[in-house]
Amino acid sequence: MNEALKEKISRELQEAAERISHEVALELLPDEGMELVYARPGARTPDDVGSCLLFREVEGISRPSIRFEHPSLMVSGILTAIRFSPEIRSACSIRHSEKLKRIAEDMLLETWTCTAGSIPPGVSTMDWAVAFCSEQDSGVPDVLFIETDGRKNLGTGTIVW
Repeated sequence: MNEALKEKISRELQEAAERISHEVALELLPDEGMELVYARPGARTPDDVGSCLLFREVEGISRPSIRFEHPSLMVSGILTAIRFSPEIRSACSIRHSEKLKRIAEDMLLETWTCTAGSIPPGVSTMDWAVAFCSEQDSGVPDVLFIETDGRKNLGTGTIVW
């Protein structure tokens, strides 16, 4: 990817992080941080995706640094989502809660929930969940909930495209 496009993606992620720091409740940030990813059109590899992590700090949300070629679950997830819905370009991870599920449903967002225990061993949780829900329903949902069932220690997450 050329430098001008990387700079554009970096600016977009910085602007998104700035908005999140002012408009999103800190309770929605997962303990391991909220990852934002933004892909160029037609992205196929991690080099085509910018990512940043936002963390809760005493005075709000941390200032992110933008990375490319970062092998994370979110980068892998956005690349899988793009295979099924090429118009998708960005995603973020947020803290899972039943209240969030109800709000998403009330907003008439398309949601899909999978249990981490149903994911085959040795397969990326994110990739499997995105691919499975995309093949089962009408494409990539607006919000993907991944819940633990107590048998696997994979964490619980929510992905918003």
